[in-house]
Amino acid sequence: MAAGIIEAIGVISGALGIIQFGINNFPEPDSVKSTIRITVGLDTDQLDGAGGDLPDVRLFDEAGGFLGIAVDPGQVEDGGYADISVEHNDASTKQGVYTLFSGNTDAICIAYATITLPSTDKYSWIGTWGQQCGASWYYSNVYVGSTGVKPNCMWLDGNNDQPQSGFQVHWPEFFNPEGTDLPSDPDDQQDKIDYFCSQQAPFKYYNYADVEDPTSITYWTINDKRSEDGLEERGSAIAYGPSKHAASAKFRRDSATYPRNNGTTTTGGGSGRNPHANRLVMSNSDEHTADELCESETSYGPDFVNVAHGKFCRMSDKTQWPVCDGAEVTDNCFNTDTQQLLVNGVSARDSPYSSVVDWTTGN
Repeated sequence: MAAGIIEAIGVISGALGIIQFGINNFPEPDSVKSTIRITVGLDTDQLDGAGGDLPDVRLFDEAGGFLGIAVDPGQVEDGGYADISVEHNDASTKQGVYTLFSGNTDAICIAYATITLPSTDKYSWIGTWGQQCGASWYYSNVYVGSTGVKPNCMWLDGNNDQPQSGFQVHWPEFFNPEGTDLPSDPDDQQDKIDYFCSQQAPFKYYNYADVEDPTSITYWTINDKRSEDGLEERGSAIAYGPSKHAASAKFRRDSATYPRNNGTTTTGGGSGRNPHANRLVMSNSDEHTADELCESETSYGPDFVNVAHGKFCRMSDKTQWPVCDGAEVTDNCFNTDTQQLLVNGVSARDSPYSSVVDWTTGN
């Protein structure tokens, strides 16, 4: 491994992989603070729903002890990043190895997060874990350093426009020490993925329907490595065994509680307005397929077309259409010139997209 490279355990196309983060992906160290960098997934300032409010951040040590909090830390622009500094209570030098992120009003889609501890130790996590473990997600056009990897992003929100109201990460479990190989056997790989998605302490997301504003974490007890629900008042912690599946409910297309697709509304406290209903993303990346987006029950975001693959996904009903070629395919297809879906010779939209996000440049 090259000097200055931090390796994280990630998931790429459903398989375990090592994601290499460069030093420039991490915030600068501070002797009495931990600093978290949030990188937002959708790479355009036109896509208002992808940038927004940074989450509240709480830090906990390895024993579940509360270390500090940053509330309403500001905003992050689309496709950009922002650093959040959390001062440790009583200038504690304990390691904040658990981080709890609690969403605020405007949803963001997180492609990856990194942390620098006062000890200068550095850890990282990618948003594709959200998709893998059942959270709502979309593609991103954000690279991790010079790796060529564009992780998918996980949605986070505090007013029920997205189901996830928060999530926690136990950073060291996603760190891959130098010289350590990941399992190569498919069954062993799946067991490792299931571990991250089901054991709750390594990674867990919270649903608005269950917890509107998460303030506590699930952490490993030091002696017996069971999961506990650790409140800031440690005396009231309740122990329980790890569940087989992630505690958060899946984001189902037939759910009446959460935003389903473009053009639908929310109930149960959401704003009822889908900011992506009039937006289109265009890509030519092999990592971005209309098949995956349309076939996923948990994907959420703008309509999508991969011009290289010749496929369009209409997110309002998760249906796929070929791209019109002007010769053999001229109807019941998506016209990339007019940016209209033609169905039986008629444009399916009453008006053009108000925002077209072009990810084809440079890919």
